[in-house]
Amino acid sequence: MLNLFKNRRLDRNLHVEESEKRFRNQVENTPLEKKDLPAMIIAAFLVLLPAVLLTFGVIVLIMFLFFYH
Repeated sequence: MLNLFKNRRLDRNLHVEESEKRFRNQVENTPLEKKDLPAMIIAAFLVLLPAVLLTFGVIVLIMFLFFYH
């Protein structure tokens, strides 16, 4: 009955070193395609830009409240 609930994720977490070796081998053997780098750069901008703008907006709002009110 216990084997019924056994999960592959649990096995993968128990063998971390083997899993990391397999992942590194897969990454090394899979070259980037032609448009992968621009796609990664665009994705980074889409993820980071809203956070940076929100942080900048909060800082400007705090400065406005302290200095102009």
